[in-house]
Parts: sequence; C-alpha cells; structure tokens
Amino acid sequence: MELYYRLEFSEEQQVFHADNYKCQEGTNGWFTIFEKCTDTDFYIYESYVNLIPQKRKTKEYLLKCATEVKQFQENLLNYGLVITRQSNIVIKK
Repeated sequence: MELYYRLEFSEEQQVFHADNYKCQEGTNGWFTIFEKCTDTDFYIYESYVNLIPQKRKTKEYLLKCATEVKQFQENLLNYGLVITRQSNIVIKK
C-alpha cells in the first residue's frame, strides 16, 4: 500500500519535497503541487515535467504540468488503463 504525502517544490532551491503533513504548507518559499500524492504519482509527474528540459523549473510550468498529468491519468482510467510500478500498463476489462 502506497502512502500519501503533500508534494511541494522550491523554485529557489529547484527541488521537490514530499511532506508527510507535519510541516506547515506553503512556508519558506515552498509551494504545493499536489495535496495528495503517492510515489507512483510523483514518478509519473516528474517524468512528464522532464519531457521538456529546462534550466529552471517555474511555479507556473510545474502547476501547468500537474493539471495536464491529472487529466492524462483521468483519461487513462476512462480507457480502463492503470499505471503501476510493478508493470507498465495494465488493461482492466
């Protein structure tokens, strides 16, 4: 079972942070990308973000990617497809 956490990013430091809900949200330059995120969600998101190499990731770009990835995941579900870490894509009928 995967655990959930809040995914945050610091533009200044250019790093992601998986917060286990013990830190105050949106402090010290961090902003929330996903309020509820698993490791698998993060790897899908990070691979999407890195499709277009950028020297610096911006809040605007990362939030746009978050919206697009969530829509992509919803579309997969509508087609009966699920992405898991054990296997790439599983078709459920």
